[in-house]
Amino acid sequence: MITSLQTLAAGLDMDAVTYQVTGMIVVFACLVFLSLILTISGSVAVRLEASRKAKEDAAKAALAATAPTPAPIPVAAVPEPTPAEVAALAAGIYDAAASSITPQVVAAIAAAVKVTVGKEARILDIKPVDGSYGQNGRISIMNSHFPTRR
Repeated sequence: MITSLQTLAAGLDMDAVTYQVTGMIVVFACLVFLSLILTISGSVAVRLEASRKAKEDAAKAALAATAPTPAPIPVAAVPEPTPAEVAALAAGIYDAAASSITPQVVAAIAAAVKVTVGKEARILDIKPVDGSYGQNGRISIMNSHFPTRR
């Protein structure tokens, strides 16, 4: 066994082996150092987040202690709109029989426009988008990637 190790060692360049082993030690030492830095920075971040959360909770508690509590609104006081009411809201916007868009979607679009633009906004028409528009756009983009052949 010893003669085979001596034979193997005789065929190796010990300077190259020493160089490789030293390189591996340096790489692993750097990895351990980076791991320690990440662990320390993670624990610091957790502590900072915990202190921020504690301050935020204390501020909320102080605010809740000083603010009067409003009377709860009974659930039955705010009824859910019926589909007929939703359709009545949307009646001025589009013809429900001729469209594939549901009245709930139209009501949601109308509410979003009112909140975003304001009272002066008026929806004239809502139509479903034709799918070929997007398909033609994708085709033109794909065609722009390939040069024409002559």
